[in-house]
Formats: sequence, C-alpha cells, structure tokens
Amino acid sequence: MSSAVGTIAKSCFFRGGAGESFERCLYEVVNRCGWKLHAYVIVSNHYHLAVETPEPNLVFGMKWLQSTFATRFNRLRNERGHVFQGRYKAILIGEDRPLLGLVDYVHLNPVRAGIRPLSELKDYGLSSYPKYFERKVRNGLCREDFLSILGEPNSLAGIRRYAKHLEWSEEGDPKRRDVLTKRYCCGWFIAAKEEKKALEEDLRERHPDVVLEGSELKALNEVMWEGLVVKALAAASKSEADTQSELKGAPWKAGIARTLRAQTTAGNLWIAKRLNMGHPSRVTNLIRELSMNE
Repeated sequence: MSSAVGTIAKSCFFRGGAGESFERCLYEVVNRCGWKLHAYVIVSNHYHLAVETPEPNLVFGMKWLQSTFATRFNRLRNERGHVFQGRYKAILIGEDRPLLGLVDYVHLNPVRAGIRPLSELKDYGLSSYPKYFERKVRNGLCREDFLSILGEPNSLAGIRRYAKHLEWSEEGDPKRRDVLTKRYCCGWFIAAKEEKKALEEDLRERHPDVVLEGSELKALNEVMWEGLVVKALAAASKSEADTQSELKGAPWKAGIARTLRAQTTAGNLWIAKRLNMGHPSRVTNLIRELSMNE
C-alpha cells in the first residue's frame, strides 16, 4: 500500500473548481492504474492520499496525476509554469503506522486544519469521507479494509459506526493526536518485501519524483541493503539458516559485510544484526582481517 502528499504552489484548490478538477484526475488515475483508494482529502493548498497499488506503479501514477492536473489547470487559466511546490513525499509504513490510523488521519485533516468542525465533516465534499456514506460507493474507493479492522461490515451501517470511531479518535488524548500527525504527515507504503523492492527500484532508478527524509529514507535504504544481502548469500551458496548456525566471524560473512560497506551506507549495527556477526565493533575488524589474508 502506498500514498503521498503534495502541495500546490498557490492556495487555490478552493477557487474556480480546482479542487473538484483534481478530484476528477484522482479518480481517473485510480482507474487507470488499478489502485484501491482507501482515503483522500484535498484542502486549500495540499492533498493527502492513502492508496493501495497492486502493481508497482506508484511513481508512474503520481507523475500522471500531478502533470495532468497541472496541464488542465494552466490551460483553463491560460497560465504557464509549475503548479505544485516541488515533489510529492512518500514514507514507508509498517506496524507502527497501521491502515486505520492512516485513514483516520486523512479524514480528520479538515477538522484539525480548522476548515470544518467534526459535526460537519460529512459536508466536506473534497474528501473520501462523505462518499463512503453514499449508497453506491464510487468506483475505485475501498472502505472494506479499514472497516474490517474495526470488525465492521462493508455497508452503510459499518461506515456509520466508523463515524463514531472517528469521533472518539478526535476527542481522545491530544498527545496521541500529535503522535499520529507526526507519523502520517507525509506519505505511506505498505507491502511485502518483493513489492517494497520494486518500489525502491522505481524510485531510485526510474524516476526521482519522490523525496524521502529521516526514518523514511533509512527504511527504504534497508530494503536496498536487504536485496544486496540476498544476492550475496546466493552467490556464496549460503542460506538464511547459515547466517545463524555458522561462526559469527566466518570469512564469507566478512566478505558480504565488506560488499555492503563498499556499496551502501549500511552501518556496522545493521550488518552485524543481519548477518549474526556479534558485536558491531567486530565488523570492521573482520573486514580488515579478510583483506589482509587475501
């Protein structure tokens, strides 16, 4: 699952039908790319999306979304130039960023921005939230997954009970709300290891349209490091079981560690843990000994 946040260069999503135009582009790309749209919200100068990408086409879809909207936006206003402020952002999402909390954060964005009180959130049109109360959910929208986390049916009754859950979330501990804001303020990606690797290749090799920072960049780097370890194990005719059963200072482990240090930014702590090499300080010494003995 992946998602993103983008900022428009002018605070004009609320003017001249721009927000509605972006919303139409969003549904177009969801159908083009086969995405499952769990939640979205468009406010005056930015948007949040929570989408599931069955195929590794997040970068392609986001490029199409932003460029298509920008072209239409400029054509209607007879303008030229960039519409969005830089690139959209994405971060990885794991167990500490569960789907339900993400969907809650997106849906409550107008409330926390002071645009609508919670009691009027269903009237905020530029969001998936009011659409989920329609008898026939729009094509591409997916409420089933986050409702199932609550144990609710994929129905109007289920979404009404979700609304009660949302009221509780907003009226709960302010410190908890701050934590959610820090967690979900950029973008998200949930997937199996293979899909994360596909996204990593998409982002790093095919298109530089995503900016990753801090823990998000570290998480994506670790996907790349893991890929190198898997290849190195295969080249050395070693298995995952061998990393645990063989000596912590085995020369083949030192060889893989040397490759990681030479080709990536992986540190001794990660390498030692991944290859079961004991204390991180041993990694440098083992690499040095290997080089001296060759």
